[in-house]
Amino acid sequence: MSAARRPRVSGLAPRGILTPGDRVRWVGGYYTVSALIGMTVHLAPASGSTAPPVAVLIQFLAAAEDFAVLDEAGLPLSADPLPNWSMLEGVSADCAREARIWRRHVIEVDTGLLPGVPDGSRPREGYDPERFTLVERYQRKAVELSAVLDWKVSWKTVQRKRLAFRDEDIWGLVDKRRTRKSTMHGRTDAGVVDLLLALHERQAREKAATDARTLFKTLRRTARVVLPGVKVPADPTLYALLKRLGIDAMQLRDPTRSRKDRLNRPAPPFGVTTATAPGELVQVDSTALDAKVLGDDGQPTQVELTAAIDVHTRSIIAAVLRPKTTGRRRRRSRQPTRALLSTGASVGRATKAVDASLLLALCMVPAPMRSGFDPAASAARSELPYEDLLEVDARMEHAAARPVIMPETIVIDHGTVFAGQTFFDACSYLGISVRPARKRTPTDKAIVERTFGSIKSLFSQHVNSYTGRDFSRRGKEIDPDRLWTLQELDDLLQEWIVVGWQSRPHEELRSPYEPNLPPLTPNQMYAASVQAAGYLPIPLGFADYLQLLPTAWVGVSDEGIRFKNRTYDNFKKELEEVRNIPSGLKGKKRNGWELRYNPYTPEQVWLRDHRSGEWITAVFKHQHLIGAPWTQHLWETATAEYVARGGRHNDDENIAQVLAELLERAGNGPEEPGVVSVPDGYGPLPGLEAGWVPPGAGDFDPFAGAAALDLDALGPLTVLEVGEPSLYAPDASSPADEAGPGPVSGWEVPGHPGINEASLLPDLDDLDDGLDDAARLLLDLPTETDSPQEDT
Repeated sequence: MSAARRPRVSGLAPRGILTPGDRVRWVGGYYTVSALIGMTVHLAPASGSTAPPVAVLIQFLAAAEDFAVLDEAGLPLSADPLPNWSMLEGVSADCAREARIWRRHVIEVDTGLLPGVPDGSRPREGYDPERFTLVERYQRKAVELSAVLDWKVSWKTVQRKRLAFRDEDIWGLVDKRRTRKSTMHGRTDAGVVDLLLALHERQAREKAATDARTLFKTLRRTARVVLPGVKVPADPTLYALLKRLGIDAMQLRDPTRSRKDRLNRPAPPFGVTTATAPGELVQVDSTALDAKVLGDDGQPTQVELTAAIDVHTRSIIAAVLRPKTTGRRRRRSRQPTRALLSTGASVGRATKAVDASLLLALCMVPAPMRSGFDPAASAARSELPYEDLLEVDARMEHAAARPVIMPETIVIDHGTVFAGQTFFDACSYLGISVRPARKRTPTDKAIVERTFGSIKSLFSQHVNSYTGRDFSRRGKEIDPDRLWTLQELDDLLQEWIVVGWQSRPHEELRSPYEPNLPPLTPNQMYAASVQAAGYLPIPLGFADYLQLLPTAWVGVSDEGIRFKNRTYDNFKKELEEVRNIPSGLKGKKRNGWELRYNPYTPEQVWLRDHRSGEWITAVFKHQHLIGAPWTQHLWETATAEYVARGGRHNDDENIAQVLAELLERAGNGPEEPGVVSVPDGYGPLPGLEAGWVPPGAGDFDPFAGAAALDLDALGPLTVLEVGEPSLYAPDASSPADEAGPGPVSGWEVPGHPGINEASLLPDLDDLDDGLDDAARLLLDLPTETDSPQEDT
């Protein structure tokens, strides 16, 4: 065979192996391999060359840049690249075996020779490229594979395999059907699946519910525009697709809130929020407590709870209750509207930024034993390491059994209470890092959300004014006179946290090493962890508390400090050094002085002189007209009432008088009190109807009206037989026709004038038929004249 007709060396041939007699090119010279001894190649110079014979290691020979094996014409032999056998990793053994078999046959179709045949071999009949075309070789290979290997292939299959081998090497010969990965959506186009999920998400956020058929119609109509040419499967396939995607077709008609909750649910697998030490991760949030209290204005109002939960111990380390009032609708007249807006009235007043800052302060100080607390709530009688804590913090002596945990990282949501600058300033002052949760993702703070559910089920539903979480869970009504005040309900909650929550075993507080042991309580978990984490008391002084309050920038005039349409002044003349003097602070401060205030105690404010660092207390000038404590909300209510009378919103003296009248009316109770709805089972006890007399005031007295006994006239007692007929027979002096249950002289049963002492127990042998009204009354049975009563 001439050099021009010599086939290429296939990839399966031992590439790079020299044999004696091969002609090579090396370092600019031409040699002939004379011998191979171990790793040494002996080269003899070609004819006509004056170079001496050379013995060289094969690795140095092959590493030369100009090394090549020459053919008979003196041209370098070309070789196919080594197949990338790593592409067969991960496929099945049968699939890899078929790919290797195909490679041998495709090479024979392409070159005429099978891989690995000796040099000088001639092609088999039907495969010589010089005599047969590619189509003829395709056809012959198809017949051969069908006859020998029993493969049902056509010549077009052989052609497709050869072309795939030229483009993708060995991977082109792998049967892709056997390597296809199963997907959640099956054979449905991925674009259709994404469009279906997007439409389902939009539907979940809409107010009106729909069904699966409407969803499928919308999918087809949208796909014609967004995905032209893509086929949308039939409805049965789409139903199966919904099931594989975890979407229940029957829940598409659920209320909007339920659909949104399912939409916000994270994708599995679910993780667990963990912390390795107390205070490492604290979650804070607010929720309605589902209970009503007697508000400052004497009317029933809802309550909002803000709590901080330690993730490591599941302890409620702080809780703040605030009343939530309904917002007033703005009037259409301009003057009253301007007056109400200028007072800063907010709709739906509840937790404020100062409450979030107060929550941080409560986390760092021991909870005191309040008046009325059970002795079991004391830290000295709890599972906390009381003796060890008392040695480093004397405040624990009169503390309740609630751990003191300094937060390191706090997880908050995007509520206005926590998103304000006041809360971030307080955290920065205390050295606490803040980590906001993702929007509309309550699972980022799932522990505090679940704890709120436990508080409502274990505490709120036992309060007499429990309202339920929605209207469908509200039942009977209760008299508002029985409502707790906010302070009373807060005392109950704080005592329950200590006695009911901190001492209650928690399922998440199990030992990872001994999961069969019973779960720990939050106090037990804290006691076990504080030994390793340690405890560092942080005393907060007066200045520290002021740093947690909201800030305002004000000026000081001759009248004093004008703030929130009120005038404050210091009667010790401590404001003289800052009166009518700019502070020199630029930017948004506008030469104003730093003022700290508490909206729940607006009787006084605190102004800071940044030059000396001193705090100056300023008191409301007309506080003597009010006398009692009040809040910013009551001031806004009194302002609205005074403006409705025709007054001005900045007349703080007259507003203070109206506020005093409001507090007086609130102390007397509402004139027309509303009612508080509570679920069935939490209303008044059965029998507490109008006219009911409490026990002890109207109890039945069988001796009422009887004459006093003369003890001296009594003789010795005789033994009476039970069967003595005289005990039950009528008096002999009575007429015969009156020997029955007719009325006789003596006392009568109150409320039953026809029943007397002689007709109480006429016959004990037949209780069902012979009992009269008096006997039925004593045995708590309905009388014959009473109408049948339903069982309750």
